[in-house]
Amino acid sequence: MTATDAVPTAARDGVERRAAEERRGLGLGTRIFLITALLIVLAVGGAVAYTAFTAGRIARDQAAEALRASHEVFTTSRTEREGALLRDASIFASDPGVAIYLAEAIPAGDRASILDQLGERRADFEFDFAAVLDPDGRLVARTDRPAGGGEELEESDLVAQALEEYVAAGLWREGDALYEATVVPIDPGGLLAGFLVTGFDLGLDRVMGNDVAAVIESGGALAIAASTLGLDRERLLASALRARPGPYRRAVEEGETVGGVELDLDGEPWIALFAPLADAAGDPVGASAVLVSLDRELAPFRAIQRALLAAGLAAVLLAFALSFGFARRVLAPIRRLGAAAAAARDGDYDQEIPTGRGDEVGSLARAFDHLLSDLREKRDMEAYVAELSRTLPDAGAVQPLEPTVRPAVRERLALLGAEFRDRARLGSGEPGEVIEGLGRDLRRLRELAVARGGRVEAVAGHRAWVSFRGSARCQRALATAADLLAAGGRSLNAPAVAIAEGPAEAGTVGENGSARPALAGPPVQQLESLVREAGPGDIVLDRRVHDELAEAFARSGLALVERRGVITPQPLYLVRPDEAAQVTSDLASPTPMTAVGPRRGDRETLSQIRPGSVVGGRFEILSLLGMGGMGMVFKARDRELDDLVALKMLRADRGVGAEEVERLKEELKLARRITHPNVLRTYDLGMVDGTPFISMEYVRGVTLRYLLDQTDRLPYSAGLRLSRQLCHGLAAAHAVGVVHRDIKPENLILEPNGNAKLMDFGIARLLRRPDPDRTPEGMVVGTPHYLAPEQLRGEEATPRSDIYSAGVVLYELFTGELPFRAQSAREAVMAAIEQEPTPPSTYWPEIPGDLERALLTCLEKDPDGRFAGAPDLLRRLDALRA
Repeated sequence: MTATDAVPTAARDGVERRAAEERRGLGLGTRIFLITALLIVLAVGGAVAYTAFTAGRIARDQAAEALRASHEVFTTSRTEREGALLRDASIFASDPGVAIYLAEAIPAGDRASILDQLGERRADFEFDFAAVLDPDGRLVARTDRPAGGGEELEESDLVAQALEEYVAAGLWREGDALYEATVVPIDPGGLLAGFLVTGFDLGLDRVMGNDVAAVIESGGALAIAASTLGLDRERLLASALRARPGPYRRAVEEGETVGGVELDLDGEPWIALFAPLADAAGDPVGASAVLVSLDRELAPFRAIQRALLAAGLAAVLLAFALSFGFARRVLAPIRRLGAAAAAARDGDYDQEIPTGRGDEVGSLARAFDHLLSDLREKRDMEAYVAELSRTLPDAGAVQPLEPTVRPAVRERLALLGAEFRDRARLGSGEPGEVIEGLGRDLRRLRELAVARGGRVEAVAGHRAWVSFRGSARCQRALATAADLLAAGGRSLNAPAVAIAEGPAEAGTVGENGSARPALAGPPVQQLESLVREAGPGDIVLDRRVHDELAEAFARSGLALVERRGVITPQPLYLVRPDEAAQVTSDLASPTPMTAVGPRRGDRETLSQIRPGSVVGGRFEILSLLGMGGMGMVFKARDRELDDLVALKMLRADRGVGAEEVERLKEELKLARRITHPNVLRTYDLGMVDGTPFISMEYVRGVTLRYLLDQTDRLPYSAGLRLSRQLCHGLAAAHAVGVVHRDIKPENLILEPNGNAKLMDFGIARLLRRPDPDRTPEGMVVGTPHYLAPEQLRGEEATPRSDIYSAGVVLYELFTGELPFRAQSAREAVMAAIEQEPTPPSTYWPEIPGDLERALLTCLEKDPDGRFAGAPDLLRRLDALRA
């Protein structure tokens, strides 16, 4: 080995050695144990230190808060006391005997009589002094100064307020004394005779366990007028305030409430709150001080500090015993999630994940469970679509005329027979011309039938049978016949067509080791005879088909005459192709495209567009994808962008004038704004020979209608995924102001990977409804089986209307049935407006209750009873798990 070889080897050895060391290192559980123990030690030690450091500050803050509360209580109690004193004085002065007596004595200046009267009442009202004033505020008599009189008191704030406002109450300072005084009128008979003044010494009580003092300034020094402290502490407080008069000055001179004032009363720390004491006019007469001892406030904190220290020591000792078990317990669900993730990495998504925890681990578990559920749904959807796609024709190819092998079933169907009689005659041209022409005719018949939900059952020589199942089967069969005869009219080369309806058995029969499709039943037998009765370009109906379409014929003003056949005695009815197109032009049907045949006027224009044609000098037509009431849909290549697109050629008879084209352009501007994975993109609008066309995103896939026709209903997990995708697409449309108005299985297409896209935004609405604000009365826009009741009544569609239609689609998706039984469009309309939907559990007993309730909420008759929008329905579906 060379030296250069040794370098990479040494590097690999180093990597392996480090990896081995990492494997031998401390596990996550051990690290959590050690970190937890360390954090407990740090937390406890820090708590003790912090408590010791901040105990004094907390005590001061708490004391300050207690002082503020005490001050509020003190202020409130003083106000209540003033009110009580004023009330008692009013009772005293309003006593008729007292008032009349005083009213007679005041003008005479009879001081002795007044003092006698006040003395008799002093025991009842417990005032410290009382005085009587004349109406001008001059003193007439006063109990604590019997010899006084004639003093002018109108300059006193309290008396001045009484002279102005008739009554007054507040503080009255005389010398170094503070009184709580009241002034009330003496007015027997409503005539003012004078005023009664009652005064009470300022009495203070402890408030909320805190001491209170009234501080005044006397002789240039601060003094205590009253307090709850006791004489010794009063002297200490007065001394402390003289040494520090600032808080008192601020309270008295500036009218502030000054808190957090620390005072030293002979070595004992106190904290005080000062507030101004004002008389009746608001002039300061002193300050109140609410005080509390800091030692008393700190006592409980010091006890807590000692208890915390003891508890901390115990916690540290327990930490090492508990943290290891705690770490293992915390890691247990994470280990389970890790195992599930490893299994999911290997493709096993069927893992049980406990999701009951309410913490972050629980959130992670729920998110992972949702992820597994989404993966299961995606897996099941892809497998389901992949299995169905095995029976799909190749892109651009013609679907085989023979259906796939299927089990025998009994069902009602409409059977269309087409006989291409001109292909029965051999021409004089090259060999193979007849067969080649017959192939073109059969391919055209297949395209028209598939576009309307039909299926080619058999081909015998120059005759083919097509079956139509489900609702509106007779309408769709007649529309297919009208389209088939559109180009040839009633010429001798036109095919002869007959339609029969009734119960039949469909299945396969074995022959030489292979399986062939087979039909048996009355419609088959009747069709054999009816085809013989039809001439070139004729459409012959049996009685059952006629009865099924009688209402449609009546609306179109047609009355078919019953005839007797030449070959068969059964009754039959003859319909011309233009009459068939007229009858089916406005009938909707739940088929891959709306079952409305093109009218004669634009049929010639659309029939000229075939594979190989170039539309608008840009789009090369590759194949016909479908046909319906709005026109035809082609697969095309955009030569400018070298990309595949879908072109919808719109029928000219839908009244698309210059104004309608402009309105359609405005609608397409909104539709182009919807850039969402679950919405089929709309690109542009153009015109060719007066016929408008719309270019859209091309998707190689199958519609939901095709899936439902194959299996009735989807598996639960696949159905949930598709339902959410429908809601996502609908929410994206509503977010930009687009109401779809025609949600149905035909308008939801699935890509091979299972992703669903919502199609056909806004086109039917603009082309079928000339009034932008209201659908014309009697006109049904869309497919009746899927329209909301308000749409069926001709009212304006809203996002809640789309919610109803989505509910019908989800109902059919999960149950394989429609909410209402109806054999015709009229029955579907009446049922949706008048009847209650069949509970989904009738068709699927195992349906989850939350899902059934969500479906029935979507199908409420009243729009206000439905989900407000697609996001609300989506949230309900997100709560369901596969």
